[in-house]
Amino acid sequence: MFVQRTVSSKDLKNCDITAEIRNAAAKSGIQEGTCSVTVLSESTGIVSVPENRQEILDDIWDDLERILPPRTNYQAACSPELAAGRSKAAFVESSKDFIIHEGEVLTSGNVYLLAFSYIEDCSYTIKCC
Repeated sequence: MFVQRTVSSKDLKNCDITAEIRNAAAKSGIQEGTCSVTVLSESTGIVSVPENRQEILDDIWDDLERILPPRTNYQAACSPELAAGRSKAAFVESSKDFIIHEGEVLTSGNVYLLAFSYIEDCSYTIKCC
């Protein structure tokens, strides 16, 4: 099963896609296999955190802001916001793989898209095999 989605990044910071991943795995009918989630947007990252631990996401955002503060002198010929988003996305993962066991995808909690730029939408794929 292959799913491709685009989420508007307008006013989006964290997008929980855990239910969609679990749904794709269930619909695939695969009992034993893998589920790969890949971000297609260059300024979006993907992380998984323990369930109901919003403070972990807040810490990730705080750390990235501290490590990569906003600036205007990027080498890339684009907006500073998009350039900053690309840099932050480079620090987190752009794909995650999960095991499907007995028809259920095994995650270590919730899976979030992190939109680091509000200029481009967040595109991603889910592939179960």
